[in-house]
Amino acid sequence: MKRWRGLKFRVQDVVDKGATAVEGVHRRMAAVPFRMLRRIRPLDAPVRRLQELHDLALSTSYAMFRLANRVAGKTVDVALQVAERRSTRAHIREVPPPPQLPPSTQ
Repeated sequence: MKRWRGLKFRVQDVVDKGATAVEGVHRRMAAVPFRMLRRIRPLDAPVRRLQELHDLALSTSYAMFRLANRVAGKTVDVALQVAERRSTRAHIREVPPPPQLPPSTQ
C-alpha cells in the first residue's frame, strides 16, 4: 500500500503543478491581445475590465481543477484505506486454527 500511496501522491502533485504552470502560460498568452487592444485609448477602460473578468474566470477554472484533483486524491486515500483493512482482515482469517490435541487417555 505504501507504493500505491506514493504513486498517488506523485500523480496528484504533477497534476497540481501542471495545472498551475498551464494557468500561467494561459494568462501570459491571453495578456498579449489585451495589451494590444488597450493601446487604443477609447478601448483601454473596457478592455481592462474585460481582462479582469477573463483573469478571474481563468483563476476560478484552474482553482476548480486543482480542487477536483485534491478531492480525487482524498477519494483514492479512502479507497486505499478500505483495501488495506480488507487485506488485513483476509490475512487474519487465513490463519489456521490451532491443532486439536488428542483426548487424554488417563
